[in-house]
Amino acid sequence: MKRRSLQLNPRHRATFYIVGTVLLVTGAAWARVQNMDEAGQAGEGLRQLKRWLIELHGLSAVGFVFLLGTLIPGHVRNAWRAGKNRTSGVFILTVMSFLSLTGYALYYLGDEGWRRCFSGFHLWLGLASPLILFWHIRTGRRLVR
Repeated sequence: MKRRSLQLNPRHRATFYIVGTVLLVTGAAWARVQNMDEAGQAGEGLRQLKRWLIELHGLSAVGFVFLLGTLIPGHVRNAWRAGKNRTSGVFILTVMSFLSLTGYALYYLGDEGWRRCFSGFHLWLGLASPLILFWHIRTGRRLVR
């Protein structure tokens, strides 16, 4: 299978990267402000920013999951049928599933012990996701030459 049939078109890729970057930046910034707030180092302005960051993070998460879903009928299906990049593809979809599930749990779970556990896992997995995506892209480009 040709590389071109597995690649995203430029507009789709740019939208995916923009939404993913907003998701990453708002999540990391929220975590930083949250840590400052817990340490008593955040003023009122940062506490208000924290609310705005988590709302934007949630909104961009919805957009990201939507965009991820748009990859399944074309990109994922074609690559799977061609037998290309399955390992990293399954891995990245698994990571995105865990991020979605832990994000859901953080929003709806009331138990603070579980929230703290899911929060750390969600944060580190989210911060690692660009590296996982980079690995997936590099592996795919090597396989489709």
